[in-house]
Amino acid sequence: MALLAAGAALVPQTPLVAQDAPTAARKSEDGVSERLVLLGTGGGPIVRETRSQPANLLQVGGKTYIIDLGDGTPRQLVRAGVKLNRVDAVFLTHLHFDHTAGTMGFIALDWQDRRKEPVRFYGPPGTQQLVDRTLQALASGEAIFRPQLPDLPAMRTVFSGEDWDVTTPRTVYRDDMVQVLAVENSHYGTMHMTPTDHGMDRSYSYRFNTPTRSNVFTGDTGPSSAVEKLARDADVLVSEIIDIDALIASLRKRQTATGIDQQPLIDHMIDEHLTPENVGRMAANARVRKVVLTHFATPPGTETFDRTAILAAIRKHYAGPVEFGEDLAAY
Repeated sequence: MALLAAGAALVPQTPLVAQDAPTAARKSEDGVSERLVLLGTGGGPIVRETRSQPANLLQVGGKTYIIDLGDGTPRQLVRAGVKLNRVDAVFLTHLHFDHTAGTMGFIALDWQDRRKEPVRFYGPPGTQQLVDRTLQALASGEAIFRPQLPDLPAMRTVFSGEDWDVTTPRTVYRDDMVQVLAVENSHYGTMHMTPTDHGMDRSYSYRFNTPTRSNVFTGDTGPSSAVEKLARDADVLVSEIIDIDALIASLRKRQTATGIDQQPLIDHMIDEHLTPENVGRMAANARVRKVVLTHFATPPGTETFDRTAILAAIRKHYAGPVEFGEDLAAY
């Protein structure tokens, strides 16, 4: 089945219908099924009671893709009805802990789930190193289990990583079900790592064009014209969002209590994440058909937020459908 040509990569193939079934997969005109599931919707490297860390599942035809791999993802996959060894590829938006902390558990449990076909992790510089070092850390456990599981291949033969150097939008992956485009976003706009860190301060947003629709995942980003261009006329924009007022109040309280300057972190939250108004502007400028909110970033110890206020802020700019994502919600 042919995918979009590169020159028409930003044009959706099939309009999104008005009502998405909450659990059933949708189908294209030629019968290809698709299901998007939010596996984890919590924001920040914080253990939360009601939300797992960031991860998304996209199933198209017989293929299964993971976008980000926060802590708890293996269990969330099983809850979504997916065997770990059925995942075909993993895409990381960036290497913050909340988007990668599930890597070790995924590899170990996937391997013991009788992984036969190779699975590759794709992402910004540092992705290959992340996978390599995770395999090193798992070597002792692999050796212990090897006598009991002689039929399993060596972990290194089935798990690997690949770095992408992306600035302007381009196609980074393609198979018979999806075309994936990536662009660097603004999440690390104020980061200044040393050259010896191999440019790991890179953060990407992805667009998955399928026979059914176009899905854009912002990952973590601030306002970005590049991401707006990537999302142009997309059917679904899966966007991060932060409760900026509550976070700033929490950080200022911490500064008062500790005497440690929190302004750099405040600046990061303001400039390199998306507030509700930022989300509304991006969605309106990109003319997306639907917004699904995820990565709900609230202060530690707080898991509630004012949905009415958030929606009102988005509505200043965007009038289309807006969904407040929950773990295991399907679209």
